[in-house]
Amino acid sequence: MRLTPLQRQVILEAAKNSFGDQMTVRLFGSRTDDTKQGGDIDLLVESPVAIENKVEKKCRMAAYILKQLGEQKIDILVLDESTPGAPVYTQAKQTGIPL
Repeated sequence: MRLTPLQRQVILEAAKNSFGDQMTVRLFGSRTDDTKQGGDIDLLVESPVAIENKVEKKCRMAAYILKQLGEQKIDILVLDESTPGAPVYTQAKQTGIPL
């Protein structure tokens, strides 16, 4: 996994502050491959309960991360019981590394 301990800590704080304690966060995409360089930070936030105002909370989470870590390319997917099924969520869950 190509995230520093500080990056992981900031991401988890941002997710908790935005989505609450019940969520989990997975890193997926190119940052899971230690042999690669660069790449954006792809995150999957999972919640066992429905999340209201997903877009607002995603924006809050991204803003917190950017404020703490500086300019980064970040993609955040949010998966809860109301999320329609899509291959990207399946792929992120199967290949993602829990933070």
